[in-house]
Amino acid sequence: MSADAAVTTRSAARDQPPWELVLLGLTVLSLALIPVHIHEAFGLPAHPLLLHVPVVLVPVAGIAALVLVARPAWLDRYGLTLGVLSVAATAATILTVGAGQAFRADRAEGFGGAGEAGRLAEHAEAGENLRLVVIAFTVALLVTLLLRRLLRRGGPAEAILRGVVVVLAVLAVFFVIRTGHLGAQLTWERDGGGGPPGGGQPFQPPGGGG
Repeated sequence: MSADAAVTTRSAARDQPPWELVLLGLTVLSLALIPVHIHEAFGLPAHPLLLHVPVVLVPVAGIAALVLVARPAWLDRYGLTLGVLSVAATAATILTVGAGQAFRADRAEGFGGAGEAGRLAEHAEAGENLRLVVIAFTVALLVTLLLRRLLRRGGPAEAILRGVVVVLAVLAVFFVIRTGHLGAQLTWERDGGGGPPGGGQPFQPPGGGG
């Protein structure tokens, strides 16, 4: 993109409604979902169903952010799409962690042994860390996009924020992988061990967060 085209794109972006503020407001509203602990959906435990959403959305948003930050002009062109995706990932992550906490409480007696309980706690902690990182990533991204639209040139503050977005995007991808790995490891260890202690009910994938 030429310098003139970049200036034209930036000027057109400044004339748009402040959609970044709308998305920031939606991000703040999504924090109200933190106390929501969904136990079941469609007659099944909610956590194993919901977790597929952040497992997809968080890495896509994180990797897309890394690509767009590497080419700042692309932030002006595709920022709205990335912002919407990040807000959706945030809401999905919050709901999934809450559902994991509900799942863990419902089956507190089904996890036997200190080793299994410790792995479950580690999975839950990773999910809670993922929730915090995704919220911070979304806020930092939206503030960066807002500054790029309002300022004629990026400036030091916007450059620093882009660096923060990079760090948080990497952390978000790391924690979603770590949380999923810990959850899968716990699931398959229990499945390989013959299911829940005492037999009876069919095995359901455990969860404590993200």
